[in-house]
Amino acid sequence: MGIFKVLTLSGKGLMYKFLVAFALMSIIPLLVCVYIVSNYVFPGLKNISDVSIVTLGAIIVAFLGGLLARQLIKPVIDMAIEARLIASGEYHKNITIEGEDEVGHIAGSINSMTKKIRMNLEEIKGYSSRMREINVEINKKVLAMSSLLQIGDILSTGEASIDSLLDLALEKTSSVFDSGFGIIYMPRVEGEDFVARTTYNMEEDRRSDISIKRGGRGVLEKIINDNVTAVIDKSSRLSPELEDFKRAYNMRNALIIPLVSGKKAFGLMIVGNRVDNFKFKVDDIDLVKVFAKQIVIAIEGDYLAKRAANLAIKDELTDLYNKSYITIRLEEEIKRAIFYQRPCSFILINIDNFKDFRDTNGELAAEEAIRKVAKLIKDNVTPVSKVARVGGDEFAILLPEKNKKEAASLAEEMRKRLGSANLLREGKATLTVSCGVSENPIDGATSGELYKKATDAVKKAKDSGKDKVAV
Repeated sequence: MGIFKVLTLSGKGLMYKFLVAFALMSIIPLLVCVYIVSNYVFPGLKNISDVSIVTLGAIIVAFLGGLLARQLIKPVIDMAIEARLIASGEYHKNITIEGEDEVGHIAGSINSMTKKIRMNLEEIKGYSSRMREINVEINKKVLAMSSLLQIGDILSTGEASIDSLLDLALEKTSSVFDSGFGIIYMPRVEGEDFVARTTYNMEEDRRSDISIKRGGRGVLEKIINDNVTAVIDKSSRLSPELEDFKRAYNMRNALIIPLVSGKKAFGLMIVGNRVDNFKFKVDDIDLVKVFAKQIVIAIEGDYLAKRAANLAIKDELTDLYNKSYITIRLEEEIKRAIFYQRPCSFILINIDNFKDFRDTNGELAAEEAIRKVAKLIKDNVTPVSKVARVGGDEFAILLPEKNKKEAASLAEEMRKRLGSANLLREGKATLTVSCGVSENPIDGATSGELYKKATDAVKKAKDSGKDKVAV
């Protein structure tokens, strides 16, 4: 079995098999050649030298045939070696065999297939690189959407302050870009100019000192008024004003987005990065605009919450404080007055015969009269005093640091002013008022006691003929 394994040609190379086959196939032709030559061609050959010459000639002929056969099979072997290298992954190689025979055609076909494989591999590498970029973009978008959901959840709970919401939203928006920065301009007090309310990744940046004037005519004011998004990057065509702004503040890439809802401008947001030769993608711009909408929703929510809080303590018709607020403040002022041993007075003002006035002139005229009375009262008290509408036709004045005599004097002056004021927009009509005054601690040590004493005083004034001040 071992001898058979040695003699077998399985697993041997093509050249080895060729040599063995050539040797085996040459034996019989050589013997036949020697027989024929010795018996028929040269029958006179008698010695060994003559036979040797004939045999040598036959060997030379066989050798030449072997060389020709080798020239035929060697390109096939070389092609097999190079094809094996290509199959192992060396696709940059080409088979160098050329010729017009079948072997040359096979080599050309292999080279053509190798070229296609090489092109396909390069294309696959391009796809792979593009897929990595797409995966990075997808991850960024997923993180951005997660941030939007996080902001939305915080907005829905209403627990976070507007400043913390703005900080979070600006950080998430700026993080859409590598080396991103951001700034939000908003008024610190409603109605004032826009200033840098919050910034991200903008330490010692002069843009933090920018102030945007309401009604101004600068480039940022124009963006807010026109409610358009300005794009600054390597490919954007800028107006001369925006070009000047870009140079003045060394702004490479930025999106300038107005924070507007309807016709109300809440502020302006600038986000961008400091990357050279950068161009904003449409998807990134759209994503930042979604963040801007979330920020507008947060600002609107804060605005509505503050307005609701004001409505909770304000009378809607007159914009004066309401009864619950003035009662709480009266209690606080009484405690303060007791602690510091200072006076605190309270005035109730009730309009005389207001029902008759309403029946005669109508509901709209009655509301107009109430607003005018409220304005007259508010315009004739000091800033530290608090004025409230505590009933349909009744008003209250809280007077810190005023004693009963001073409060009664103010009430008398108020009575005269109100009694002479025209309360109709068209035509003329006047109304009188009855006033009651109480003081802490003479008339009580709680808001309820002072309120009751002032109410009793108003009743006393009305019982004695109206249009009076009672203490």
